[in-house]
Amino acid sequence: MKKKKKKMIKEISKNYGNNEVNEAKKNWESYSNDKKKSIMQESEDIFLELAKLKDKDVDSIEVQKIMIRWHNFIKNFYNPSIEVLRGLGNMYYNDPRFNKKFRELDPDLPDFLNDSIKNYVDTLEDKWLEEQKDTLTDKLSN
Repeated sequence: MKKKKKKMIKEISKNYGNNEVNEAKKNWESYSNDKKKSIMQESEDIFLELAKLKDKDVDSIEVQKIMIRWHNFIKNFYNPSIEVLRGLGNMYYNDPRFNKKFRELDPDLPDFLNDSIKNYVDTLEDKWLEEQKDTLTDKLSN
């Protein structure tokens, strides 16, 4: 493994915990080379397609579909919680390495990606809270 990649994995483990890092590593190592190429291509496709939508509202159906694809893409590595998805969005925006990569795809992508992820995660959180309220209401009414 390259020195930069090891350093980044160590930083991610420190900032976000080892569970996701270990699960991601285990899953990645289980994939064939073709599957790995497919996953990496999907990542690039997601961000390129999102960049094409930068003039759309983050609530638009088109952007939401890309965010669902992104969420499913992350599941190739681990099953992320709402907090982890939010953390990934923050990392993509605040970490200069990710920010630079996204700016190379499109200068406006880091800002739009940040807003799109925040909106998507907020929507997931609102839906989860509503489900929990219904569950609690059902439980209390019995």
